[in-house]
Amino acid sequence: MGKRVQKLEGGDSWVAVSVFGGTVLLLSWGSQNCGIAVISEKEKKELLAGSKQTPPIVNALKSSISGAELTGVCQLNRDRIIRLTFTKIIGAGFSNTRHLTLEMMERYSNLIFTDENETILETAKHIHPADNRFRSVLPGHHYSMPPEFNGIPLEDWLRDPTSDTLRSVAGFGKKLLEKLSEVEVERAARLLDGFYKNETDTSLYTPQKIKNYLTVLPELLEGASPLPDAAVSDTGHLTVMSPIADVSIQRRRKAVTDQIRREIVRRERQIKDIEKLLYEEDADKYKKYGDALVANSWQITPGAREASVTYWDGDGNEIRDTVPLDPRLSAAKNAASYYAKYKKIISARERAVKILAKVKEELDDLREQYAIVMSMDDPESLALVEEELGIKVVKNPKNGRKKTAAPLPPHKRFDLGYALVFAGLSSRGNRYVTFKLASPGDIWFHARGVPGSHVILRFTSTPTEEERDKAIRFCASLAAKYSRNGGSPGQRVDYTLRKFVSPIRGGEANVTYRNFSSIAAGNWDLERH
Repeated sequence: MGKRVQKLEGGDSWVAVSVFGGTVLLLSWGSQNCGIAVISEKEKKELLAGSKQTPPIVNALKSSISGAELTGVCQLNRDRIIRLTFTKIIGAGFSNTRHLTLEMMERYSNLIFTDENETILETAKHIHPADNRFRSVLPGHHYSMPPEFNGIPLEDWLRDPTSDTLRSVAGFGKKLLEKLSEVEVERAARLLDGFYKNETDTSLYTPQKIKNYLTVLPELLEGASPLPDAAVSDTGHLTVMSPIADVSIQRRRKAVTDQIRREIVRRERQIKDIEKLLYEEDADKYKKYGDALVANSWQITPGAREASVTYWDGDGNEIRDTVPLDPRLSAAKNAASYYAKYKKIISARERAVKILAKVKEELDDLREQYAIVMSMDDPESLALVEEELGIKVVKNPKNGRKKTAAPLPPHKRFDLGYALVFAGLSSRGNRYVTFKLASPGDIWFHARGVPGSHVILRFTSTPTEEERDKAIRFCASLAAKYSRNGGSPGQRVDYTLRKFVSPIRGGEANVTYRNFSSIAAGNWDLERH
């Protein structure tokens, strides 16, 4: 409250209102994530990176409330409707007021922008009379609320609380009231007494889940699951931010894997074509045709389309064959044509052998990268791979030009306090962390038998036995997570000193290693780091 709007952005079914101080209000009308949450600038940028389109209402908001002050927030009729009021000074002591109303009703959710007279300026969803006989929600129309819930006001029920009337209390979800009807009516009244009081201390409330229903109550209900390390202010992330972020991650990951998959298919076709050239095309046949034509040129009729010739194979056996001819050429020139074709195939084969090795290396790299990307569930890792693949153009914020310095191969860095951990996020990233960053005494990790990330553990101080064990388990979990099995239970991870790791081409790790130990990986402490 009292802060000015600095920026307005949006994507798909949400709008982000950035105010001075780094706070961002995320308003979503998505059917599976309707609601409002306070998020960070970093989280907003991650959502924007994964959005496909900008909703039209964003432009209307930019022109009207940029620079305006947030002067009011209220819930309308204790319904699932939040209204934000913005006031903007327009000069000479005059100001105008704008309202941004978020209706959170699952598939009927909407974001409606109105002026001080409740006239609709723009909406996220236009509701026409043919779609809804109760109300129309269109620019130029007066804003009317959805039908009100029939029920008993909370204050009236608290004066005479009974189990029979509990499910009729207005302003609460049916699932919550059903759960509360299972406890003593006195306890239910005590739990509901704090709602809708301005002096309520929200820090005393416990966020909890009842199956898929999220709520906050002073006490944990029977059968409800507490939300670990969560406060009331974090529930917006769980219900609004996280679902949008998950969709964004899935969309970005699909774009990356689709591109990698296309490159894999292209390399597979190249290999097939090259192997056909190497093993199916009979180059020696053309040389023999040329030799036979030279030896039998005296008996070949000019203008003939074919010639019956005799030649001898490598074992001295006589071979009679029919050689196709170009009737426009003499026997000598037909022979020269076959010699040229023979030389062309031989020369192409020499080049193809080198190209085939290179294409097979690229295919191995792409398959390894595909396995790593499929396991990614965080925007930072995806952004590094997107940059490497050229999916996202990185610009210099000062002059808008592309960066001139080549970015480092994609990899992640973790600081455990007493140790540093590096994880490759592609084949280039794997080679970088293993053969550029790592020292001979660092510990190298890789999931056994599957393509995946190379993980390097470097202790920056002498660890205790407990610290060493924790670091090894963390690195093993990381190697398993960024592998084709994605951290499946029971995945074995091999580890050894970096000095025992040597590069090779082929195989699931593109390395060979010795003197190793192994450990069954779990998801140990990955979330915390």
